[in-house]
Amino acid sequence: MTVTAVTAVTAARRIANLRACMAELELDGMLISHLPNVRYLTGFSGSNGWLLLSANEQVFVTDGRYKRSAAEELDAGGGFEVIVAHDGVLQEVAQRAARTFGRASGGFESEYLTVADWERLREHDAPMEWVPTADLVGELRSVKDAHEIASIEKAASIAATALRETLALVVPGMTEADLASDLDHRMRKLGAERPAFETIVASGPRSALPHAGTSGRKIQEGELLLCDLGASWQGYCSDLTRTFVVGEPDERQSEVYRAVLEAHHAARDALQEGAETGSVDAAARELLESKKLGGEFPHSTGHGLGLEVHEPPRLRAGGVDALRANMVVTVEPGLYFAGWGGVRIEDDFLVTGGGPRRLVQLEKDRLQSVPL
Repeated sequence: MTVTAVTAVTAARRIANLRACMAELELDGMLISHLPNVRYLTGFSGSNGWLLLSANEQVFVTDGRYKRSAAEELDAGGGFEVIVAHDGVLQEVAQRAARTFGRASGGFESEYLTVADWERLREHDAPMEWVPTADLVGELRSVKDAHEIASIEKAASIAATALRETLALVVPGMTEADLASDLDHRMRKLGAERPAFETIVASGPRSALPHAGTSGRKIQEGELLLCDLGASWQGYCSDLTRTFVVGEPDERQSEVYRAVLEAHHAARDALQEGAETGSVDAAARELLESKKLGGEFPHSTGHGLGLEVHEPPRLRAGGVDALRANMVVTVEPGLYFAGWGGVRIEDDFLVTGGGPRRLVQLEKDRLQSVPL
């Protein structure tokens, strides 16, 4: 298991930032249940961990499976009290919350805590007041530190190399599922912990489905081939898409590709510190609308990237959040035509004070051919 490098110093800084947010909301405590947020604050990479914060305490609760790994991943100097629950983690969390918060107010992550878990917490009749909060930790996570940026860049390098090497092995009779499986295998061989999400390989008319599930369809000569993949490295994700043609491209395929590439460049150029997220989406959308193609671009232009494949900020129509230095986002405009096929081009970028820095080193400036 490769663990996220969350040192005691890093954990202390991140928790101090969260406590400042809690103070602004007049919260005496906070319950963190969303696992990526728990990992960000503690380094814990398991599947069952809860974090209770008050002004002076930071209590981590997990189950017996993670007794040793939690001790390893939560830096000994980080000031965490680690509790291994034996009669149910949620019951232990509720009982400890009552003791930690008393009659104070404790925030919970309303976007992630299930109704069932919420009701079980309330069954314990704690004297505290539970207060729903927005994704406070997610907002903190949107600005990356140097280690996070390096991890995402490494994940992008793994995915790009896997795609470049795997495409050289395409043979007649290969199916989308064959290619997706080979991509996943190669990413792991190159050091990925896992694919960052379910790899998408869509060929021919199926490439017109923006999030097509990979199928057993055979890849055929003359058709578009869309590959959307990402790797996970030390918990951090990459996300890239390239569209190819099997054989030599025809005029329409080349024309659609050029239009998407121009929209991609327009959105990339709009990735400026201080710009509103909606302006990045508008840059790509207006370019395609000028070519009378805007109706074939059905999704947003991009999203934040980090411990999750989709996280703040969202590059969507009407977005008013300001881009900040050291945010990592995708740019992924696409055009999709039912019965014919689709083109999407996606790269990962770091927002800097001097403009965007591309984290994916993979050619895209022309519609490349894949020999079959």
